[in-house]
Amino acid sequence: MTNANYSSPIGRPQWIPTDSVCQEAREMASNGLTVAQIADCLGISESTLYAKQGEYKEFMDAIKKGRAEGIHKVSNALFEKATQGNVTAMIYYLKVRDRENWGENQPEPLREIPPMQIVVCSSEMLSKDFNDEKRIL
Repeated sequence: MTNANYSSPIGRPQWIPTDSVCQEAREMASNGLTVAQIADCLGISESTLYAKQGEYKEFMDAIKKGRAEGIHKVSNALFEKATQGNVTAMIYYLKVRDRENWGENQPEPLREIPPMQIVVCSSEMLSKDFNDEKRIL
C-alpha cells in the first residue's frame, strides 16, 4: 500500500545552474563550443540548456558573454595578423568588413532601360485598326 504523503521525486533530480556551472559554460562558449557541445559537457540535453537559459538569466548571460569573449579573441587575432601583413587575413578582413568594395558577390550595375512610348486608345480604335489590317492581308 502506498503512503499518500510519500514525496519521493520520480526521474532525475532537477538541474540548477550554480555559479561554478555558469563560469564553466562561459569558458566553453568563449572557446567556441556550440550549444549542443556545452550541453553534452554539462551532462544535460539541449532542450534543458535552452529551458534553463530562460529560467536563469545569469546562466544565459554567462553563455552570451562567453560567446562575445570568443569572438573578441578571434577578431583581435585576425586583425593583428592583417596588420602584420598576412595577405590572407587582410583579404578576409576586408571581404567581411567592407563587403560593398571587397565582397565577391558584387551587384550587377544597373542598366538603363530605354524609354518606351505608351499609346492609349479606345476599343473602337483598336477594332478599326484590326479590320483595316484584315483588308490588307
